[in-house]
Amino acid sequence: MKKAGVFVLAFGAIILFTKCSKKGEDTPTPDVPKEVNYAFAVVGGVAPSLTTYIAGTADLNFTHLSNNNATEQPNFASMWHYKKAVYLTASGAPASMVKYEFDDKGIAVQKQKLIVPGANTFSSIEFISDDVAYASVGGGLARVVKFNPVTMQITGEVNLTGILKPAAASTFYLGMKARGGKLFLGVYYGGNADLLSKAYMAVIDLNTDAVEKLIEDDRTAGIFQNGSSANGIEVDEAGDMYVMGIGSPSRPSGILRIKKEATDFDPDYFMNLDAVTGKSCRNFRLFGNGMAFVNRVVDESDPYELNGANYEYYQIDLTAKASKGKVGSLPVIWGSSTGIIRKYTDGELLFSVSSASENAIYTYAIANGGLTKKFTLDGSRTTGFTMLKQ
Repeated sequence: MKKAGVFVLAFGAIILFTKCSKKGEDTPTPDVPKEVNYAFAVVGGVAPSLTTYIAGTADLNFTHLSNNNATEQPNFASMWHYKKAVYLTASGAPASMVKYEFDDKGIAVQKQKLIVPGANTFSSIEFISDDVAYASVGGGLARVVKFNPVTMQITGEVNLTGILKPAAASTFYLGMKARGGKLFLGVYYGGNADLLSKAYMAVIDLNTDAVEKLIEDDRTAGIFQNGSSANGIEVDEAGDMYVMGIGSPSRPSGILRIKKEATDFDPDYFMNLDAVTGKSCRNFRLFGNGMAFVNRVVDESDPYELNGANYEYYQIDLTAKASKGKVGSLPVIWGSSTGIIRKYTDGELLFSVSSASENAIYTYAIANGGLTKKFTLDGSRTTGFTMLKQ
């Protein structure tokens, strides 16, 4: 097992994008809707002149989504959402989060912006309620701030000084999930071989915003999932939490469990992803009854895709701790920082496929694994795709 010994943020691995035009292709594309139920963020251009296009649609009954009616943000940005609003975060000091809402013509309109000086990017966001959310920032000063997603004002901060380790050359907070009055926060310590050989997670009391403890496990390492579409923490229908570690030079990628109402890693559960899939994995999505998907690396020497798209979708079974193999004939995707999967209907999932040759959304039939290309998008990478709910 060979893994890169130096980790960098996924944004730093973006080298080149296929230039895109705001003009649509000669295929049906949706009109601007009055009611927006789906939102998309698509990146186009050639580095360093990258643009993110934010668009909304009423449904998915079209064959191509152009950028004709999209709102532009002049950078590479990831998209988060809460109810009917979307939040775009980009890399570059100071760390900024821009909130958009769709107007009565279906156009994304910028509302407010949240800025955290001293940091380069927002790494993780967790919405708790209409007026409470948490966000981690990094690429400089690593912090976890509490903010109001309506006013986009910082209302507090989690004091993390107690979990800092002098031996760590750097510290990142990547991945968070709220459950049972606690915020579980992924912690990554860089620059030290011993620290790189474990997975760490801080447990924070949401009533006091205080760190209760730091838990660790040496069966995997590197809770290091950066961005809205690079997920590494899921909660199943029983309330059990599953946490992905991407691995390190001395540890495999794998999935740990924190059982319902517990705040420690379960010593009786571990899924070694390197062993069951044959290579290291990242970006973990769970859809019930143990059915989950990961992005499996193609070339282990390039996990951050400095040389191009380098991941494939794989299906796994959390209950059996087994791999179901590659997802059909989908192409190799940009999987270190994207790889979005969403539920569409009770029997279908939607896979985003940003590859060297296409930027598209596919439907996946849960019953038989059948794949159908549903529509294509402008640009070279889809960094946000979600259903908006009130």
